[in-house]
Amino acid sequence: MKISFCVSSFPALSQTFVTSQVLHAVRSGHDVTVICKAMEADTLLSPEDREALRRVRVVIWPSPKASLLTLLPTALRNRLVARLDRDTWRRQIDADVVIAHFGYRGAAVARAQRGWRQRPPLVTVFHGRDVSVELRRDRMARYQDLFAEGDLHLTVNTPFAKQLISCGAPAARVESHHLGIPVSRYQFSIPDREGALRFLSVCRLVEKKGLDVAIDALALLHDRHPEIDWRYDIGGEGPLAAALKAQVALAGLESRVSFVGALPHEEVLQRMSQADALLAPSVTAADGDQEGIPVTLMEAMALGTPVCTTRHSGIPELVSHNETGLLSDERDVEGLYANILSLVQNPQMAATMARAARGKIESEFNEDRQNARLIGRCEMLAAVPQDAAIKMSVPVVK
Repeated sequence: MKISFCVSSFPALSQTFVTSQVLHAVRSGHDVTVICKAMEADTLLSPEDREALRRVRVVIWPSPKASLLTLLPTALRNRLVARLDRDTWRRQIDADVVIAHFGYRGAAVARAQRGWRQRPPLVTVFHGRDVSVELRRDRMARYQDLFAEGDLHLTVNTPFAKQLISCGAPAARVESHHLGIPVSRYQFSIPDREGALRFLSVCRLVEKKGLDVAIDALALLHDRHPEIDWRYDIGGEGPLAAALKAQVALAGLESRVSFVGALPHEEVLQRMSQADALLAPSVTAADGDQEGIPVTLMEAMALGTPVCTTRHSGIPELVSHNETGLLSDERDVEGLYANILSLVQNPQMAATMARAARGKIESEFNEDRQNARLIGRCEMLAAVPQDAAIKMSVPVVK
């Protein structure tokens, strides 16, 4: 099968799930093309992965020539850019199926393929901002053509699938599809509690990550249980760094909370495996931005690190309260504090949840299995004539 992946950049460090799907398709014997706006360095890929990616054809799209039209009147420029994108697409793309990551790229492909009788089926994967922010902005008005013309709309969690349907996507063409991680590469172990308790967050320092809630919850732990010795490391960078550091200083926690900046992935995993808990108190941002299901939660659960997170977006599909982790409501400082304290006071409970969490990842968030399901679904779609393709989609979200 000839598969084209349409993404913004490749291979993007922040979108390892795309690289994983591309590599799976290549190693399964498919003819793979990646269509992207720009190429990125692949310095973190293994030599084996780099060698496999040599078999991938890369197309830069839209054409850089479109930038030459910026001086034209807006209406004329938009018409010419649309025609240039459409002509370039049809001239360079030969595929049995197109997989577009993020709704924005799916919408661009739908425009390029409009009116093309021999167009390949289009599968669009929606991840986060492309659903939640667009829902808040104008009920996903930019996707209406994509909803009408796209063949399959996949979302990384069930709430997003329901939101697509509420905004006009045909239910028969909407399905949820969890991403995953390469579970076998994560060595499971229960953290051994020696010395100060170690809490960790690793993420971009932006509103939806809820780090201000984590700091407030740990301030309560500090005030109410001064006998408990702990440290909290925050890995990552972002626009809220200064505000979060000021919050730590105001709470008098500078000796306990460290901002360690952006970290290489291997160091992230090392710190995660040594932590007594991963704190991921995600919230809905003011602009509507939400998580899909954070990969850091999957990684911590695979490694054996207990997680404290929130009832936010698709997270409860991964974390069941008191079974595979601990959940509190969004922005509930007291709830997060109580969950952290319960982990501290009940190490046996934490260990039991950690084992159950590893089982959850192995059974439902295994990257190899999920990638195989995606490619298999695309094979089914490509095998059906276009006028019957819609009938092949069985709604899994009601």
